Amino acid sequence: MMQNNPKSATSWINTISQIDIPILASTREHITKLRSNMECIDLRDLAFVIGHDPLLSLKMLKHQAVRRSPQQTTDITNIEKVLLMIGVKEFFEIIRDCTILEEELSKNTDTLQICLKTCARAYYAAQLAETMSKFRRDIDPKEIITAALLHETAEVLLWLAAPELMLEIRDTLKNNPEIRSKTTQKKVLGCTVNELQQELITHWHLPKILLHLIDESYINDPRVILVLTSTSIARHTEWSWNQELNYIDIEKSAKLLQISNDEAHTVIVNTALKTAKEWRWYQIETAAARIIEY
Repeated sequence: MMQNNPKSATSWINTISQIDIPILASTREHITKLRSNMECIDLRDLAFVIGHDPLLSLKMLKHQAVRRSPQQTTDITNIEKVLLMIGVKEFFEIIRDCTILEEELSKNTDTLQICLKTCARAYYAAQLAETMSKFRRDIDPKEIITAALLHETAEVLLWLAAPELMLEIRDTLKNNPEIRSKTTQKKVLGCTVNELQQELITHWHLPKILLHLIDESYINDPRVILVLTSTSIARHTEWSWNQELNYIDIEKSAKLLQISNDEAHTVIVNTALKTAKEWRWYQIETAAARIIEY
């Protein structure tokens, strides 16, 4: 149990910053395969692998922020562009001594399963964001995809830093479904997970557009709505496909994409089925497995 728990997003920064951000075991496996044929490595192949792992994606953006030169006047949210700037050799140096999530939590299987499920949820949200961006013909969908992918990283880091507190939040919500998650998070952590995510983006000097895209106060911005809707769908379908919140998500998606509810439902289901093909990456049951409920 943590002693003298932080009681604000700002005070959590010191605790979270001490964590060596791990990567997924499947990510290491895929990168090792690519590295075995160094002469033929394609940055797109590396970016594809990194795009499955929200923790490694966060690690890459943090590294880019640290090495950013004064001459760089624009933010970079595209992982492929980050790789282009740092090069393949430096990338492998970054991940050479990375800790592995599954190894870090090998003695705490419950927390491990939750973290893997959260990473899988983040990937599904990113895929939804990509699909919806194409519908809307967004100018720079990569920003939206990255924002959706990283949206859950603060939650994973909290599970690593304070699993007892996160269990308290989970059990409270499970036993009191009428209570809003934000209320419980505020009570236990002193802040919401989203507030902490924003503080981390600022503290680590990550691209400012990411801060904007996850900021719920900009709810009239269609791109913010897209990110929040994608992450909301991913979170709600983790538990069920046939609850009131699921239908609210469908209505929001239909309005955003200017299509019918049935068409929006099809978009969500097809994306879930597509994402389910990557289940081995996370070794957990995917959201698509629960479509049979209805």
